Amino acid sequence: MEDDHEKAAQWARSLLQRDDWVVLDTETTGLSYNDEIVQIAILSPDGTVLLDTLVRPLIPISLEATGIHGITNDDVADAPPFPKLYERLKAILSGKSIVIYNAAFDLRMLQQTLRKYRLPPFDLDEDQIDCAMLYYAAWRGEIWSDGSYKWQKLQGGDHSAAGDCRATLELIKRMAG
Repeated sequence: MEDDHEKAAQWARSLLQRDDWVVLDTETTGLSYNDEIVQIAILSPDGTVLLDTLVRPLIPISLEATGIHGITNDDVADAPPFPKLYERLKAILSGKSIVIYNAAFDLRMLQQTLRKYRLPPFDLDEDQIDCAMLYYAAWRGEIWSDGSYKWQKLQGGDHSAAGDCRATLELIKRMAG
C-alpha cells in the first residue's frame, strides 16, 4: 500500500513538472448509454481555462442529472451543439495527455456524443489518458473488502465541468505535496 501511495504521489509530481497535459471534465444529460454531454471544460496545468461551454444536446437533460449539476434544458437552449465545438475540442486535445477524474465515465460520454453526431473519434492513445480518480484512490489507500482501492468522491468539486477540473488540479497538487 505504501508503494502505491508513493507511485500515485510520483505520478502527480511528474505531471506538475510538465505542460503537455490538460484536465477535462463533462456534465451530461444523464448516465445511460443514450445520454450525451451538456457541458465540457478543459484547463491547462496552470489552471488557464482552454474551454468552458454549455452544449445543446439532442435529448432533454434528465431531472436526476439536473439535480446533480444544476444545468437545465433552458440553460442549454441557446448553447452550441456538439458538432460546432468538435474542431476546437480536437485542436485543444491534439498531442496532449488528458487527465480526467473518473476517466471511464467521461470518455464513454465523449464517445457516445461523437457517435450520436456521426463525428469521427478523436485520435487518442490509451497512454494519453490518466484517471485521477484511480490514482487518488491508491494515494488514499482505503481498501474495499475485495482488496481493491475504494474510489473517493472528488473533494472540492461543484459538479460544474470547470469547477471539477479546478478541483482535480488542486487534488493533483495535494497528492504531489
